[in-house]
Amino acid sequence: IFHCFLGILVAEAFNRTQLIYSASMKKYFYTTLFLTSFAVGFYLLLKAVGVDLLWTLEKAQRWCVKPEWVHMDSTPFASLLRNMGTLFGLGLGLHSPLYTETKKSSSSSAVKALSVISTLLLLHLFDSFKPPTHTAALFYLLSFCKSATVPLVTVSIIPYCVKGALSLQNKKGI
Repeated sequence: IFHCFLGILVAEAFNRTQLIYSASMKKYFYTTLFLTSFAVGFYLLLKAVGVDLLWTLEKAQRWCVKPEWVHMDSTPFASLLRNMGTLFGLGLGLHSPLYTETKKSSSSSAVKALSVISTLLLLHLFDSFKPPTHTAALFYLLSFCKSATVPLVTVSIIPYCVKGALSLQNKKGI
């Protein structure tokens, strides 16, 4: 129920695509801070009361046909932190000076194509990084950071670098 409530809250806050682009960095920051604080507070409260927060993991490993497919990142709290990281990273990316600089000038189809290829390669690298699961807090923190880095890099850093590299190449070629 808790995750459904947060999911509905996020969906209502960002139910229009234009709102995503027009929201201020403060709005991204405070929304992420509120939702993450609420989730962590709820997590700590349940833990203090004695609720086993990894009960879904134990049940899934016991009943799943392939228990090796069940990992800590499949828990509801890990999913929630990934979503909060993505929200925060998107806000950072869309308010980055690199994004602003790239959007100022029209991007050519070459910049777009190379950005897509570079992004796919980088996403493959990010996907190969698995946060350590021996400490839940470290796992959740690194999962949040990884999820925040992906949209930041794909929205602002890669297009800026590709555009800069192609501009430099065009200047040398002329």
